[in-house]
Amino acid sequence: MDGFVSSKAFEFAIGAIFVAFHAYGRFNTPNSNRSSTTRLRFVACFGLYAATLLAIYWMVTVVAWVSPEVLEKVLVLLGDAASTESEGRDLFRSPITTALIFTALLPNFPMLKKADQRLLQIFWDLAEIPGHAVKLAHRMYRAPYHIFPTKYDQLDREAKYYDIHIKKECFDDHASPAFAWATACSLLMEIKHWQSAHDVRYQRFIQARESEYETLKMQFATMSARVSAYYRRVDEMGGQLQRIEQDLRETLVSDGRDLFIKICRLMAHAVLSAETGNTARRRAIEMFGFELASDDEENLSAAQLVKLMSLIMLSFMTLSFVRYSLEGGVSSRVIGEIIFFAFLMGANYGVSAFIGIYPKDHWRFADIEATHSRPWLGYAASGLIAAGASLIIISALRFTRYTFEGVGYEVAFDRLLIDLSWSYPYLVVSFAVGFGVAWVCDSDWWGASTKRKRLADTASMGLIVLVATYMAYAAMHGFYPFEGTKAPAFQNKSLQGLVHYIIQGTVAALLIGALVPHWFRNNRYHSPTQRVARFISRYSHELKVESGKLERGTLKQALTVAAAATAMADGLLDDSERDVFRSSLTKMAEFNMLDFSIERGMEDMMNLVDQWREGDRAEIEAAALTALRQLRGKEKLGELIIQICAAIGYADGVFQAPEQYILERIVEALNRNPMTELTACGLVYNKIESTPPSVTS
Repeated sequence: MDGFVSSKAFEFAIGAIFVAFHAYGRFNTPNSNRSSTTRLRFVACFGLYAATLLAIYWMVTVVAWVSPEVLEKVLVLLGDAASTESEGRDLFRSPITTALIFTALLPNFPMLKKADQRLLQIFWDLAEIPGHAVKLAHRMYRAPYHIFPTKYDQLDREAKYYDIHIKKECFDDHASPAFAWATACSLLMEIKHWQSAHDVRYQRFIQARESEYETLKMQFATMSARVSAYYRRVDEMGGQLQRIEQDLRETLVSDGRDLFIKICRLMAHAVLSAETGNTARRRAIEMFGFELASDDEENLSAAQLVKLMSLIMLSFMTLSFVRYSLEGGVSSRVIGEIIFFAFLMGANYGVSAFIGIYPKDHWRFADIEATHSRPWLGYAASGLIAAGASLIIISALRFTRYTFEGVGYEVAFDRLLIDLSWSYPYLVVSFAVGFGVAWVCDSDWWGASTKRKRLADTASMGLIVLVATYMAYAAMHGFYPFEGTKAPAFQNKSLQGLVHYIIQGTVAALLIGALVPHWFRNNRYHSPTQRVARFISRYSHELKVESGKLERGTLKQALTVAAAATAMADGLLDDSERDVFRSSLTKMAEFNMLDFSIERGMEDMMNLVDQWREGDRAEIEAAALTALRQLRGKEKLGELIIQICAAIGYADGVFQAPEQYILERIVEALNRNPMTELTACGLVYNKIESTPPSVTS
């Protein structure tokens, strides 16, 4: 207890609280950040951000204690030339002073502020802030929307209030201004109910976002006036819509959809703020009237990361308790050691596994889909970053432990240096985990079943880490072929110690191998649209530049003919195939790549499908391939069309021979190699010697 309340440990704890509170303020600025993602993801990623800042705070505190020269430079930088060397050292050796620099003075240093912003952005991206709310809003926008019959009377009253005279049949036309107005009005009714709702969560949310709600109501009032004027004009002209300017009709529908997506975004924030869990969020959205499709997670979730770390900690504690029980019993001191090292091992292995995946979603050179071959440089980067993160975690936890034992900073730092002088070979294990996870996640195992893939993943990770743990233990304790980094008196050359060390590391690796690659594949490839969406996001700049150089209508023609040909390859158009194409267009629209509306693209695709059913397929196919040849030389647009067609072909879960045949013809029309392109799409290429019967039937 005396050690715990030691002066420096207490000051460090107080400073850490200051830094943590400041970190929360930064992470949740603006206040809408909390409602931009799920509660669990927000809390988990904030915890990681705060832990990173605390680790940096710890390192700065150590430097401030052991390096007086650095203090003098800091004093000069701050302009405190009047302070004596002694006074400066005494002041800045205090952890509380360091914490104040972290919180109060950080915004005054542009370089530090910029570095902190970059770090903050990393964890915002991990938490999908604000991307998660935007993604949920677009899912709502794309989903079929139903106006409940209980709202009909209220809709009539609202229509009369805005002097809108609409025939009932107009609401059945989803491309009409009446339907656009009715859907926006229906959603605003839902939000209006929040103000007096019994659920205080939604009540608090709308009170906090009152200004945004008022803006939406003003936009709705403006739209209502325009819709009213439009239908009055229609009535004056005898209902002859063909005599009304088509542009006006399309403008009203477009404005209505724009307002609809804005309302969806506000409602998405509300759901994420109020509801906990996917099921609760889905139920809430369905109560609004949306028929929501299944959720598509892409990144390794915070919940999965916490689950992995917990399992590793549990396995380590179990093995340690068994070992010490067999050796003579478990004392209170031993229990403390077990808990500390279990936490250390869980954090170390969990972070290393996460780092193995992280570069794949953020760096092109680490993504096998971008490189079209094994990204060995990416694997090495994952391993090196994992080793660096491990060094920080080990150092921070050990130093903090020594400090709270009351030995003082100087003694704690000396003990840490001694520990690192002999334990650094353990970084090989962290490197192996990061490298191994990155490598295993890219392994297809020759198209094996899911169960066999998981077995191969588990065995591979176990083998990689088994070799690494032997090397680490042998290097520390002097097993062949190493002399040992530990002093001879502290080396443990017993076979029992080696086996226990290897078993602990291998069990953790087996857990990682059984879970992480499977989670990664499920998260990344859960839906056929995931690969397309990721490709569009990754190459948005290139795609926008290439599409901007095309003549108007060229891109629409190429996209629709390719989609229609692939969808009708097996003679049937499934809803899943149509949904894949719509999702692809929506994703492209997010980056302003389209010179046409999503609905116009879907309409053209359906017209081509009808032609495909009724006309001469060979003639239609030839015309489609001619249209695609216009994109030769457009590198990324060509790849995108192939990715979309592959996703459409695989939308029903089976990539059949007729679909492969059409996709091969599309690839050839774009002057590309079928085997290379199909493999890049994650499909197994099988050479088709003749035209599949179902294509010509």
